[in-house]
Amino acid sequence: MAVRRRRDIWDVIVIGGGIAGLTAAWHASRRGLSVAIFETQPGCGGQVATVNTLDDWPATGPVSGVELAAALAERLHIEGVGIFYESVVSVLEKGDLRQVVGERNTLRGKRIIAAAGARLKTLGVPGEEDLRGKGVSQCAHCDGGFFKDQDVVVVGGGDAALQEAIVLTEYCRTVNIVVRSGLRARRAYVDRADGKTNVKFIWDQTVAAVNGKDGVTGVQLRNMKDGKLTDLACSGVFAFVGVEPNTGFLADAVKRDGSGRVVTDAQCRTSDPSIFAIGALRSGYGGDLVSAAGEAALAIATAAEELRI
Repeated sequence: MAVRRRRDIWDVIVIGGGIAGLTAAWHASRRGLSVAIFETQPGCGGQVATVNTLDDWPATGPVSGVELAAALAERLHIEGVGIFYESVVSVLEKGDLRQVVGERNTLRGKRIIAAAGARLKTLGVPGEEDLRGKGVSQCAHCDGGFFKDQDVVVVGGGDAALQEAIVLTEYCRTVNIVVRSGLRARRAYVDRADGKTNVKFIWDQTVAAVNGKDGVTGVQLRNMKDGKLTDLACSGVFAFVGVEPNTGFLADAVKRDGSGRVVTDAQCRTSDPSIFAIGALRSGYGGDLVSAAGEAALAIATAAEELRI
């Protein structure tokens, strides 16, 4: 049943349809708040929707990211949550309210939940953009099947890099993991990758260029110790070298840390008391889905108390 709103004002407007945003919208609706959610993509889930099996979500059996996101989105439809598939341009202060300006719609809300997540960084090297979709990818679950029995390169030493490398081992002849320095991934992922016979670690190297014309034929590697350049043949390149928070829609007055992530208090409230930040765009985010869901519940509980619902 749809929640009635007064003067076309929403109690909560959520920006971002990943797990953090979907969870926040669900908690808000369950508390009787009128809720709208903006999501850039035509479907919900964010980056987690590209994951076949979630490692860090408590469940009695295997759960895929797309299944979890679809189930949450369906619940929001049933609960009468307004879902707008468009990007948010800005959030403006309008007295006690905040005006969320989208590409097509402008809404007013009492509390804003910024949950737009983060985007994967690119390598920023010659050939990368020209060959995107022609061997350059950032989704092993989406594109791994195109590299069956071929050699690929994964760039990075964090959780995402090793998770994606493990997925690729099911398809590829060889998965070369190019690591700039030491591994930062969890021990469990390191052990799983180490146990794969078709994984090879290439230490103290970085990718200087992606080679190829109509498709990837290899990468040029730079040794971090002596600067020497060498070529490595491969058919695919998967870069997981960190993320950049999606915070461009927030005013400059909303405080960020040195990495551009939004600074919050213990209740996930930003320097603007009407705006909360949760998930990957928040400074101090734990990095897993359970943390995102917990922050969503906390922010909504605080917002609901403030709105006296």
